[in-house]
Amino acid sequence: MKKKNTRFAILFSCLLIGGCVAAALMTFNQNSATQAHSAAHSTGKNTSIPPKHTRMTSFAIDWRRTAIDRRIQQSGFSGSVLVVSHGKVVLSKGYRLSNSHNGRRNQPLTTYYVGSTTKSITAVAFMQMRERGLIHFNDPVSRFYPNFPNGNKITMLDLLCHVSGLGNVMETMQPVTRDQLVQRIALHSLRLASKPGTVWHYSDTNYALLGAILDKVSSSAFHESLHDYIRQFIFQRAGMLHSGFGDEMLHSAYRSTGYVIVDGHAFSEQIPSFSQLIGCGDIYSTSWDMYLFDHAIADSTLLSKASVHELLSRHFPGTSYSCGWYIGRKGWGNDTYSSHGVLGGWNGSNAFTQDKQSYVVLLSNVRSSEFEISTLNTMIFHTLQETKNQKGGK
Repeated sequence: MKKKNTRFAILFSCLLIGGCVAAALMTFNQNSATQAHSAAHSTGKNTSIPPKHTRMTSFAIDWRRTAIDRRIQQSGFSGSVLVVSHGKVVLSKGYRLSNSHNGRRNQPLTTYYVGSTTKSITAVAFMQMRERGLIHFNDPVSRFYPNFPNGNKITMLDLLCHVSGLGNVMETMQPVTRDQLVQRIALHSLRLASKPGTVWHYSDTNYALLGAILDKVSSSAFHESLHDYIRQFIFQRAGMLHSGFGDEMLHSAYRSTGYVIVDGHAFSEQIPSFSQLIGCGDIYSTSWDMYLFDHAIADSTLLSKASVHELLSRHFPGTSYSCGWYIGRKGWGNDTYSSHGVLGGWNGSNAFTQDKQSYVVLLSNVRSSEFEISTLNTMIFHTLQETKNQKGGK
């Protein structure tokens, strides 16, 4: 097995290094990438770059693009990047290989599992149902699952903000039904680690339970699953035509393969059953679709302005996390809203500035201890601000 992994790592590295000829033939330039996005989303709603009152010159865009592109290539990043600032696409490009066996390269429409970024989408689904009066921040878990341990003490807002007191319930590869998942969480939650609402502890368990509850609400109110609800009220409204759930990505024309690199060895890591990742990690998407999602939040396409404000506001002291988003998270760029997710070899983030003018999406199919996606995210936002100040790119 060790020799097999070594040969795979050598092949993967050779393909990464030796792909420059293919890159010249297959990598989209900025204009063609933008045209491809427009064509691919021509039937969707709200898919165009929104017009902004900006005087950003072609020189400013080119300066930003060149600086960011150079730093991304130097970092060894493998994946897709989309940078939009003041209504202009600054960079939309794929880097390195999406699959080491067939030599296919990443491109703007490559699909990736987004891991815990799923939570930001689940939170929007919650807020939409809340606007309809179907669920509320202070509803206890016991309203939906009466026998859940301490369910009368844990509220929906506790789950949304990871302050429920629930511990980590490790996912397995065993398929389960929705209610079996809740029962499994319940068996591991007979005692709370802390009083609900007092201690922040990030855990997939919070959003898996929340996802199961929203699935139950959606089934009752709309006679459809949470997945179908999200397709109709989030994906379709935002124009996210290349996003979906779980094993559906196997049918994507531009799907990526996730690789984990440890001590120079690259391998594909087994991932849990998607049935255990409802609400917390079962979505795949593209860099373009994730930008559309972020912008649909920013311009109140998916939620009312009041709900957007509550979504992106701090609800508990001592934590920068609120309803699927980090607010001004340390190390991720000043004055930003950000979300980050990891699943197997996939590692990605989406973030936008609090003035809702600049957006950065980074989706990678290689996870390595030598690479920090937060560093790249911060660099891009810094470069956007730096060129604005120094190069007249207002």
